[in-house]
Amino acid sequence: MSDDDIQLELISEPSTPARTVAKSFEAARLTQARVLRGLTKAALADLVGVTPAAIGQFEARITTPRAELLTKLALELDVPVEFFATGRPMAELDAAEAHFRSLRSTRASDRARAASFVEQVWELSFALEKRVQFPEIDLPEITPGTEPAEAARALRAAWGISPGPLPHLVATIESRGVIVSILSLASQEVARVDAFSTSSLGRPIIVVTPERAQNVYRHRFTCAHELGHLLLHSDAAPGDLSQEREADAFAAEFLCPADQIGPSLPSSMNLPSLERLSRRWGVSTQSLVRRMGELRTVSDSSVRRAYQRLRSVESLASDEPVSAYKGEMPSLLREAYKIAGEHGLSLADLARDLRWQPRRVTEVLGMEDPRPALKLV
Repeated sequence: MSDDDIQLELISEPSTPARTVAKSFEAARLTQARVLRGLTKAALADLVGVTPAAIGQFEARITTPRAELLTKLALELDVPVEFFATGRPMAELDAAEAHFRSLRSTRASDRARAASFVEQVWELSFALEKRVQFPEIDLPEITPGTEPAEAARALRAAWGISPGPLPHLVATIESRGVIVSILSLASQEVARVDAFSTSSLGRPIIVVTPERAQNVYRHRFTCAHELGHLLLHSDAAPGDLSQEREADAFAAEFLCPADQIGPSLPSSMNLPSLERLSRRWGVSTQSLVRRMGELRTVSDSSVRRAYQRLRSVESLASDEPVSAYKGEMPSLLREAYKIAGEHGLSLADLARDLRWQPRRVTEVLGMEDPRPALKLV
């Protein structure tokens, strides 16, 4: 480039990425970014100085935002301007296609936000799969109408799981090609989502909230519950009580098969003995109390009294986060990123592929920021 060319470039109107992006604006990207930020159309409109109707028209593909406005939108939604461009794989997940565990206590906007998170989990996995071979999806076909307990036994057999407690549950699930992720949208609203799963994007994905991950037993049962949905319920019916009960029954049998846990259960409701068993099998004492009731080894009144006693000492129990247990913290995406890194992929490369901020990549990967935190007093 000559000095004259440089001078011309310096004095001409700046050539911004926004001008290029405006020509290939993808409306669904605006919706995804807005929903992920937890903003209504009116709230976003107020931030960028347009009407709510204008945001609606952008998202409905009726009109396209000007380049100057794209820059403002990117700033408020914390994405690079290039995020709004078309031309790369994008997942679109309707919240009605996912198994939401706590539908009644979760607002539609929170479910939409969680669904947008899964879209980005899929996009990240797609970007990594271009460079790293993921495990093949290995979920056996289950005949519709199969009893949940029978499906659980079939899965243990298909996966070659030895009789007895199942260690490393999440690692086992991920080794069969199912992505497990802990929702990085840590907020009170999204926490009410609890957990959900979907197979509508091709590769099955299970998502649990950080709150669920604070207790390893609850986390393991949640993951097994969502695995039950993936096997039993191809027709997702979010919040359907019948499907929720079936997923619970699947999880109970998958983690504690009746013919294996039965002989180990005490003959009476002995809570200290059940607590020792819970540590061996990786399930909560409450789950074992319920299991004794299901297997009819004790009366319903004994089960009720046991629940009352457990509730009375609940405040004395301390949670045990999954991060302290090998094989229970999701690692598939992080390991794939690590391998890709050994073959030359940098965080900046991956962020550029996805058109995300680098910190967003690390969030969805489930990685903590390696930089020391600066604290000002």
